[in-house]
Amino acid sequence: MIGKLKFNFVIFLSLSIIFVILFSLITIENNRMKNSDTVEYVIGMSQANLYEPWRISMNEEIVNEAKKYKNIRIIYKDAGGDTNKQKKDIDELLDSGVDLLIVSINDSEKLTPEVSKAYKAVPVVVLDRAVEGYNYSVYIGPDNENIGKEAGRMVVDLMENNEGRVVEVQGLLNSHPDIDRSKGFREAIKQYSNIKIVRTVIGEWQKDEAEDKITEVLKEDKNIDVIFAHSDYMALGAYKAAYKLGIHNIKIIGVDGLTGENGGLDLVSRGILDGTFTCSTGGKEALECALNILNKKNKIQKKIILKSDKITKNNVNEYLNNKFKYLRDNSKSQKIISIP
Repeated sequence: MIGKLKFNFVIFLSLSIIFVILFSLITIENNRMKNSDTVEYVIGMSQANLYEPWRISMNEEIVNEAKKYKNIRIIYKDAGGDTNKQKKDIDELLDSGVDLLIVSINDSEKLTPEVSKAYKAVPVVVLDRAVEGYNYSVYIGPDNENIGKEAGRMVVDLMENNEGRVVEVQGLLNSHPDIDRSKGFREAIKQYSNIKIVRTVIGEWQKDEAEDKITEVLKEDKNIDVIFAHSDYMALGAYKAAYKLGIHNIKIIGVDGLTGENGGLDLVSRGILDGTFTCSTGGKEALECALNILNKKNKIQKKIILKSDKITKNNVNEYLNNKFKYLRDNSKSQKIISIP
């Protein structure tokens, strides 16, 4: 009996020592993060993945905006498209003692409880995909349904009353952005009997996946007039599939309108895409909101819907030259603005 008590005491003592060590390490890390003379706030950034160009652009936008401020430090986490990994990332950021969390969500439904839990501890800025309920500080994202409607109207214009057989390339099955874009797209074209959506494929937001899926479609049916992809990256994959099969008369529309090589603006300017719609990442606005929250500024909006613009060969060069204010002023981005 005495031996058992001694054993239990040793176990209890060992666990206590481990707890003290872990607590000390967390305290040291928290102090280290803010030990600089200039660092006042530590912000955690949980990203769904960094294989989509749009999300890479989001992180870059946050990095560039953060360079303007010497009093903040940002800790970045990449979930690699794994929802369970993103849950772990969020927990680790909270445990490290961040003052605010920015999260670009991989799966809205599965991560709602995790975001709600985080919101009890720190302010939370949610990007791109909204969570259920209102347990967050600010939501920032595009008007996906309106983008879909404008894409449908572009298809109508491109067909000019001719028959149009359309393939839609969605990112993920049943994700909120896809649901909303598809809903708007179908509403815009349903009144036109000459236009029909003949296939819908899932491109996983990836160029290669979209290329493979569209290759399969075109091998079965070459009489496709338009492809609407929910991202420019997948639209590029669709173009490569058609080009590889020697089909050059398909009109292709994307979404995102990123700058840089093979970004949507570049693809439109080169004639690879017939059009795209800018879909701001919200990175700049997220950091602005984060600092307003941390500095206890008044009148923080609960929801910010970002402006989108229609880009075609007729305006892409002007847009690239910033005549359309690609770098939007903050007041115009923080409300619902219909696409012209």
